[in-house]
Amino acid sequence: MSTVLDPAVQAAVDAGQIRRLDLIRFDLPGRTVGYHRGGRPFTYNGLTYLPNRYLSAGSMNSALGVAVTTRTITFSNIPTADVNDAIAKIEEFNYLNAPVIIAHICGDPATDQVLGVLASSIYEIDKVKFNKSAIAQGGERNLTLSIDLQPPGRSARGSTQVKRSQEEQQFDNALTDTCLEYASVTGSQPVEWGQR
Repeated sequence: MSTVLDPAVQAAVDAGQIRRLDLIRFDLPGRTVGYHRGGRPFTYNGLTYLPNRYLSAGSMNSALGVAVTTRTITFSNIPTADVNDAIAKIEEFNYLNAPVIIAHICGDPATDQVLGVLASSIYEIDKVKFNKSAIAQGGERNLTLSIDLQPPGRSARGSTQVKRSQEEQQFDNALTDTCLEYASVTGSQPVEWGQR
C-alpha cells in the first residue's frame, strides 16, 4: 500500500530536512485529549496537544494471516503520592474501545512551520495495564501505564468475522441484518444427541 504525501511534505522529505512531531489523540466518551513529547502545548486541527515527558508512542507489532497489528502506548514512571488514587481517576473514564489516533506531523526545522502529515493511524483501546513501583525514600511511588491498541472494527475481534451482538452486526453491515437475532439465547437451548 502506498501513501501520497502533500507536495510540500514530499519536497521536505526528499531534501532530508524535516522535523517530526508525534501526536496522540484520545477520543474518550465526553472528552478528547491529546499529548506529545514536545516542550510546550501545541495546537493542531483545533485540539491543543499537551506536552508529556512520560509518553512513549511505542512501536507497532506486525502480524501475518488473521492476526491483527497492535501497538502499545506507555506513560512511564509518573511520580504520584497515591498510586491507587491515580488509578481510580483513570478508571473513571469509559476508555475501552475508545478511538486513538497517532499522527506523525512533518515540519520545517528552520521555521517550525507545519508542512503536513507524514503518516496517521487509528486504533481502539483494547486494554490498560498499571504497574506500581516500590515506595521511594520520600514516600512517593511511580506509576507506569501501558495502553494496548488494536485496529478498529471486526479484524480486532478475532478471525470469525462475527460481531458480539446484533447491534454491532447491523452497525458494520446493514440496519436490516438479522444474522445474530438469536445469538444471545442459543446457548440456553437444550441439544439432544443420539437415538430417541
